[in-house]
Order: sequence, then structure tokens, then C-alpha cells
Amino acid sequence: MQLIRPFTLFMLFLGVALLLRFFSFFPSVINHDESTYIVIADALLAGYTYQVDYFDTKPIGIFLIYALLQLLVGKSILLLRVASTVALAATAYFLYRAKRSFGSRPAAALAAGLIYLFLNSIFTHYGVAPNTETFFNLFTALALWIYCSRPPLWAYFIAGLSLGLGFIIKYVVLFDGLALGLFLLWEARRGETTWADAWRKALIMAAGAALPFLAVIGYYQSIGHLDSLWFYTFTVSSRYVDSRSAHVLLKFFLDFNLRFLPVAFFFYFALFSKSVPRPQRQFGLLWAVLSLLAVVLPGKLFGHYYIQFMLPFSFLAGEFFGIAREEIPRGLRWLRQGRAGYPLLGLLLLANLFFQHQDYFVKADHPRQIAAFVGPRLLPGDAVYTANDQVAYHLLGQLPPIPYVHPSLFWETYHNQTMGINQEEELEKLKDKRPRFFIFRNAEYLKPFASLLEKEYHLAKEIDGKVKIFERNW
Repeated sequence: MQLIRPFTLFMLFLGVALLLRFFSFFPSVINHDESTYIVIADALLAGYTYQVDYFDTKPIGIFLIYALLQLLVGKSILLLRVASTVALAATAYFLYRAKRSFGSRPAAALAAGLIYLFLNSIFTHYGVAPNTETFFNLFTALALWIYCSRPPLWAYFIAGLSLGLGFIIKYVVLFDGLALGLFLLWEARRGETTWADAWRKALIMAAGAALPFLAVIGYYQSIGHLDSLWFYTFTVSSRYVDSRSAHVLLKFFLDFNLRFLPVAFFFYFALFSKSVPRPQRQFGLLWAVLSLLAVVLPGKLFGHYYIQFMLPFSFLAGEFFGIAREEIPRGLRWLRQGRAGYPLLGLLLLANLFFQHQDYFVKADHPRQIAAFVGPRLLPGDAVYTANDQVAYHLLGQLPPIPYVHPSLFWETYHNQTMGINQEEELEKLKDKRPRFFIFRNAEYLKPFASLLEKEYHLAKEIDGKVKIFERNW
């Protein structure tokens, strides 16, 4: 395979990613996590402090990223989605460069990057909706590239720093860093380097990784809110761990493998094939096991957690395309033929675009309908409360009148108990603010306001029989 220039290669990954995700750029909401990141980023840009003025369960990094993206590309949700796609393409590019540095053939490295793009662009909750994993994998892949390049000693600090930036997006990046550190020690055990050199590199990498989190702690200490950061970072996070039976976790893992069956086959074939260099298989297995632990240990069966696992999954699966064709069993060689492979990829691409068009482009966009109705009626100083469609705040240029942006944090008893939220007290504060508009999709969320709405509000608009917009009478 002829080598491709780096810029051309990145543009190839970007072009594929943009095409795969095209119709996902248009709706205002794909999932509510992304909406929460956007709205809290609005609050940060307005001068408010995360975990002091507005709250969520995630580390601060994802909100800082969305604030930075808004500074760079503006408030457009479409452009924010394009920016997340650029991050995805860059991750695939760094994965390619890492595999080439590790010794993979160009075809295997290219396949790994393309596989990563496809895995992230098929199912809504497994990558199409931008999430924390979309962004921290970017920093993990960059660290991996530096690591695999056998750089000078000081560059391990940069690799660690990249991991540290991923860590303040989500703390499970610790497992990726652990994989890199343990493999250094494994190489020392095999005599490929000295123990002193391996420990030196691992410690320098750990020092770099610690720096971003120490900077966050230092900032909160300087503003006098370290206790709040500490509570939401450690106390709340520890309360969110659920225990699941081995049967349930196994079913969760098998679902992932069946969902991405062709790639799963490539992964396991490469893992057990002696045609793949042993270091590739050893590192791939170590990294895959540790990242899988990060997925299942919290006990939350969320599909987007698997995005972290998709990096080592793609790392090894790509090797199927680097094995010499004659070393593949005769009955499987058709998978490597362009006459079969390219049409199948084309059909997958077209099918993906069709389903995305149906799922994201055709359906009614209620938050934009809300903004179109409410926006022209807002006066300076007016407040809005929406119990479900929090991205409407962003579309209206508003901030939430309560500090809990994601609806589930405020309305679900489990989250109230975990985060120490006094829901009744917060409801009274909200009622006292008398927002100009109350917006509900869930009838259960409307009940605590029934008396207030009957006395002081009227139903100003109903959208598709699902969304009710109440406007204050005076």
C-alpha cells in the first residue's frame, strides 16, 4: 500500500467522518447529555462557576471544551457537531499514526482509523451523539501516538499531560493510562528495556497526567470552593457505582459484540492470530481488558461508555487487514477483496445515511419550535423554565433559573439523594422567581406547579400534543 501524506490522510478521515454523520448535524438534540454540556458552557462563558453555580456529575473538562468550541465556532449547534466530528477524525488519525509507530502495516493502520469512525457513526448512543468519550479519546489517542513513537524521555511527560487532559473530562481515562504504564513494565520484564528506564518513563508520564487535575484543584482552592469540587468529584461519584450480576454484564458485553459483529470478528481473529506480531496482541489485549473494566465497573449499562473501548477494539481489529492474504484461511479471503469489501462499505454508508435521515432530519425538532414561539415574546429580564428540553435555553440565549441543568438530576429521586438535592426547597425557589414561561413535556413534572399555573398562567401553546408552554398572565 502506498503511503499517504499526513495532511491528505487526515482529510480522508475527516471526509469519511463528515459523510457518515451528515444528517446528525441538524437536530437541536440527539441526547440530553450533549445539551447539558452546551448549556453549562453557556453559563461558564457568562462568568458562572461549575459545581458552585451550576451542577452536574461530570468533571469540568467537557464543559470547558464546549465553552472553548463556542468561542471558536460560535453558538451554532450544527457547527458544534461539526467540531466534534473533527475531533473524531483527529482521533482516527492519531490512532493511525500510533499503529504505524508501533510497527503496523499501512493497511492495518488505515483500517483501524476507518473502523473507529464507523463504530462511532452508526448507533445514536454508541457515538453519534457527542459525549465525553468522543473528546477524551482524542487525548488518549494523541498520548498513544507519542508513546508508540519511542520518544525521548521528556516526551513521556507530554503523553502524560495529554492523558491528564482526558482525565479531567472523565476519570476513567485512568485505565488507559494504566495500560500504557503497565506495558512499559511488561517490556522491562521481557528484557526489552531496563527496569530503571521503564519506571522512569512511567513516573514522568504519571507526573504529566497529574498536572491538569492539580490545576483544577488549585483553581477551586483559590476561589474558596475546593470543598464543593471535592464533594462532586469523589463523594457523589462514589455513590453512582451500581452492582450488577456477572450475567447482566456479560449480556451487555455480548450485545456490543453482536451490534458490531463484523468488527468483533476482526478483533478476535487478530487477537489469536500468530500472523499478528506478539507485542501488538499483548498490548492490544492489555489495553482492551483495562478499558473494558472502565466500561463495566460503574455498573451503568450506557452504550456511550463503550466508545472508550472502541479505541483498543479498533487498534486490534485493524490488524486483520495487515495480515498477508495467503495467511488468512481460504474461506475468509473474500473479506480482503476490494470487489467485495468496497461495495459492502458503500452499502453500509448508504444505509447509515438513510437511517440517520429518518432518525434525525425528518422528525420534528421541538426545542427549535419552542424557541421560535417563545423567543419573540421574551422581554429583557424575563426568565424561562423548561423541565425537559434544556437545549431551548441555549437557543433562546437564556440560562436555567435553577442550578440543575439535566432534568434527571432535579426530577429523579435517586439523583436527589445522591447529590443531596432538596427538591421541595428548590421548587419553592423556582416558583418564587415567577418565570415568564413554564415549558413541560412530562406531565409528572407539571404536577408540583399545577396550583401556580392555574392561578397565574395560561396555556399559550401546545406542540404536537407533547409540549405544553404556559405563559404568565401579567
